[in-house]
Amino acid sequence: MGSGGREHAIGWRLKKDFPEGEFFFAPGNGGTEKIGVNISLNPENPYEVSALCSELKIDFIFVGPENPLAKGVADMLESEGRLCFGPKSSAAMIEASKSFAKKIMRKANIPTADFKIYTREDFSEGKISPDKLKTPIVIKASGLCAGKGVFVCKEKKDVQEALTRIFVKREFGDEGNEIVVEDYLEGKELSYFAICSNNEARTIGFARDYKRLMDGDTGPNTGGMGSYTPVEYADENLAKEIERKITKPLMEQLDNEGIKYTGILYVGLMIDSKKNFYVLEFNVRLGDPETQVILPCIQGNFFESAFRATEGKLVPLSLSGSALCVVMSAKGYPEKYEKGMEIKIEGGEEGKDFLVFHAGTKRTDSKIISSGGRVLGVVGLGKTKEEARTSAYRKISDIVFPNSHFRKDIGL
Repeated sequence: MGSGGREHAIGWRLKKDFPEGEFFFAPGNGGTEKIGVNISLNPENPYEVSALCSELKIDFIFVGPENPLAKGVADMLESEGRLCFGPKSSAAMIEASKSFAKKIMRKANIPTADFKIYTREDFSEGKISPDKLKTPIVIKASGLCAGKGVFVCKEKKDVQEALTRIFVKREFGDEGNEIVVEDYLEGKELSYFAICSNNEARTIGFARDYKRLMDGDTGPNTGGMGSYTPVEYADENLAKEIERKITKPLMEQLDNEGIKYTGILYVGLMIDSKKNFYVLEFNVRLGDPETQVILPCIQGNFFESAFRATEGKLVPLSLSGSALCVVMSAKGYPEKYEKGMEIKIEGGEEGKDFLVFHAGTKRTDSKIISSGGRVLGVVGLGKTKEEARTSAYRKISDIVFPNSHFRKDIGL
């Protein structure tokens, strides 16, 4: 379920591990068409999804994005006895509500930035304003905002802009009815992934994501402009510490609250200069574009691991080799962007040292046409990050995509 680069990568890996399987994508994109059948439906409507699964006699469902999980798709499918890889809506709250996640972290004594929670009413009553907040701080709309509801406020004017966009202009609608105001943390960001089954979690590995549009981490925040794995400042010892201080306490706290978690757990981390780590956010699915580098490096059978997790069994996964992804976006992204550009990919979409994952594309008369903001994820593979980086940028030179944009510094 889903339509982005993440879902193309998931479908590619599931098909690789289970080639005899018949695959359907809802709604899919121009890349998933080469793996299975794209179905036009609203993945956030549990009734539509349920009807489709009944009609096609679907055995196993892998949910890519967070919104269907928050809307209860996994709840309905599981109630019908179907195997669905992804947490139910009660567990998906750790991503769907940042205030809920922060409260869980506080109860479980999980390391995170100190915080306060405010509502739209607090703002209208004057209980929160630029004058009453000390900078630097981070202001986050509590709900699901596709990675765009976070504001790093180093000055009072930044606070004013954040409050205006969230509460006055209502850019995030009801997802911004509540905000989390937290201490500003400095350091290196890191994405951690684990596979979970009935509140047991096992580390998969780490990736680094580049969220800013322009080189040097400048420009507006995006859904992600590139990624790589492994990460030089993340090792097995760090994974064990994260399991001890974050994933185990989180799963125990969810258990205490009567919440069962099965699916992927993605922890956004900040590591400071003293190597202390703090949770920035929890996500209840694979990241995008981190998925595009994690899945090609997985050792073992990813399909079996996800399938068994829905049955209550954990099959551990590990990573090997290096992968680096560069996102090619449409002109204007992340604001108003161009669509309808024809894209030509010379030399194929998969080779021994590269993969091209589709995100915002569709196929028309055998042509690839751009239909979204982030359009392609070009992945280089190699024994080292340098080899993977060289492969990714070499492949980009084979792609004709008018007015496209991509960062030149991924992995540097």
